[in-house]
Amino acid sequence: MKRCKFSMLAAAVIALAACEDRLAWAEQKLKTEYVVLVTIDGLRNEELFGGADPKLVNHSKRSGAENPARLKKKYWRETAEARREALLPFFWGTLAKQGVVLGNRDLGSLVEVSNPHHFSYPGYAEILTGQPQVSITSNKAVRSPHETVLEYVGRKLELPVEKVAAVCSWSVFNAITAKVAGSIFCNAGFEAVPPKYLTPGMAGANDAQFKLTTPWDTVRHDWVTLTIANEYLKSQQPKLFYVALAETDDWGHERRYDRVLQAASYFDESLRVLWGTLQASPRYRGKTSLVILTDHGRGHTVDNWTSHSSKVPGSAEIWIAVIGPDTPNRGEAGSKGSFSQSQVAATILRLYGLDHRDFNPDCARPIGVAFK
Repeated sequence: MKRCKFSMLAAAVIALAACEDRLAWAEQKLKTEYVVLVTIDGLRNEELFGGADPKLVNHSKRSGAENPARLKKKYWRETAEARREALLPFFWGTLAKQGVVLGNRDLGSLVEVSNPHHFSYPGYAEILTGQPQVSITSNKAVRSPHETVLEYVGRKLELPVEKVAAVCSWSVFNAITAKVAGSIFCNAGFEAVPPKYLTPGMAGANDAQFKLTTPWDTVRHDWVTLTIANEYLKSQQPKLFYVALAETDDWGHERRYDRVLQAASYFDESLRVLWGTLQASPRYRGKTSLVILTDHGRGHTVDNWTSHSSKVPGSAEIWIAVIGPDTPNRGEAGSKGSFSQSQVAATILRLYGLDHRDFNPDCARPIGVAFK
């Protein structure tokens, strides 16, 4: 009997604490009104935090670079800080100073995926649902088994379809981003933009994607994705916007480190363009948060850097950056601790003042250091 009473009391205390937590969140006023989520497929911690990898830049036979001298001239610097700024000048020179960057393991900041697979669809499913999805065990284009954070925000805020949007390089995102087809706007892979959304600024890229093909049937050039995405951002002014770039991963699998760095550099340019559009808009300026991350890591060595799976060490190691008016300007400072990819969905919801437990009771908690 005493044990029963104690259990009931403990349950009541937990319930009360949860209720107080919800009230505290509801009462706290945040400045964020819009969120832009950006993912870059398989960009390793080595490149984000250290720029061009010395092991690969100085080992052309294992890097696959066609012109090692030109690659080294463009991206090689003597220190990791200088190399990363040469590769990602906008990210490190502008964005990182306005938010938090998690995942630099040398500083005691650990970010990992929670799913056991360590490749793309399981990673994106985890990002968008707040937990690993046990039924997602391959990259097949099957519908998300759980409502995604994109769908939830659209439903909860009663938004028109076009106000929650995803523009993505990989065609499988048509399935990844929504449990229910048509619940959000999604343009992914080699897919024409519907005429009702097509703007003059999109037209060139929209046509070119079918002529400037890539080595992969399901992945178009990131340039096409960025051009369409940036024009969509300006014309439709979505409340929640997702941009998913992909070429870093695909060139990695092709063992072309020169192209990986080129794609990483273009990712940085994409952030500059998107940020410029946001800052030029009275609607978005000072009211928008950026959440940026990768879906998985990859191998650390000159032999396995091209691969990622549960059997390749390093594949679970990722990074996350949050930039916006409700995030402290810590950069990498104060980022010690362990964080998970599963926390991204709740972090996005927290920025909107929404409770992640209503979205998914099994969703991981928001990233606390991402808030002031």
